[in-house]
Amino acid sequence: MMESVLTPPGRLKAYDPARDADAVIKLIEESFNLKNDPESKNVINQMRQSAQQQSQWGLIQVGGYRQPGYVWVVDDQIVGNINIVSFLDKLRHIALIANVAVKPEFQHQGIATAMTKHALRYAQQKRASEIWLQVGSDNLAARNMYSVLGFEVIRRVNNWVLDQAQPKLRSSGSCDPSQFKLTGRRLGDWALHKTWLEKAYPGDTRWYASVNFSQFQPWVWLNPFSWDWAGNLTHFAVRNERKLAGLLSWQRGMQNADYLWLALPENQDEDAVLSCLAGDFLNNYWQGRITRLEYPDGRTEKSLERLGFRLNRRLDWMKFKR
Repeated sequence: MMESVLTPPGRLKAYDPARDADAVIKLIEESFNLKNDPESKNVINQMRQSAQQQSQWGLIQVGGYRQPGYVWVVDDQIVGNINIVSFLDKLRHIALIANVAVKPEFQHQGIATAMTKHALRYAQQKRASEIWLQVGSDNLAARNMYSVLGFEVIRRVNNWVLDQAQPKLRSSGSCDPSQFKLTGRRLGDWALHKTWLEKAYPGDTRWYASVNFSQFQPWVWLNPFSWDWAGNLTHFAVRNERKLAGLLSWQRGMQNADYLWLALPENQDEDAVLSCLAGDFLNNYWQGRITRLEYPDGRTEKSLERLGFRLNRRLDWMKFKR
């Protein structure tokens, strides 16, 4: 509570790619411990390239979106950073506050609070209909600061990763053939597939995802403009006495990683169905490429760990409510 009334040393200034890029990227890399994450290394490299290309604009661009950037300076040293990313979703202007970082020796002096207040004013001036941010679930100081400023936790998600350092599952017993049967997805599965996807990946934050679930529809092949996109998707299903029990979608061809999307009912069979689907994928399809999976916190965690997935980050989605 005290940090919100502190007058921090230094000042805020607009990010200058020509002068500030190296210092800001190093700050972000160290603050979020990105050095040991292969996908994050690629993102950092993209940020460096983007900063070089756009130095004349004073903006960073990641994933096709421009990010107004600001840094906090103390005695000509960059000690803090913040970005405001704009998304357009069905005519909604959504602002995401991102890359909030302060050097450890300058933390607890009100700098993060001052930068976040500025980002809120900027987003409101730009008439953003919603303002969101993500924060590490274990970062209690940051979560408390954002709560004081008017953000509320909407949900918690776990980001899992599978890479070559992780062992592949080699267990013939990963799917009980007396109970479950692996099949392809069928035309009539879409209604349940869509329902379970929307439960696991709620629509209010799907604008941030690397996937458009409308492309999962079985009749997407009727649209020639979707062929390239849909060709990178494979859907796996498992059934219990002919009744659909769950699905897994494999999204290939992304620049930094492949993605898995789980559509499972939240019941007593969830872990067993996951073992069937993920075990089949690991044993018969996965070729060692970095593979990401996002799933709600608290669901199938022990089973994912047993299958070789590593919990990379536990994140809270927070939404500005004032």
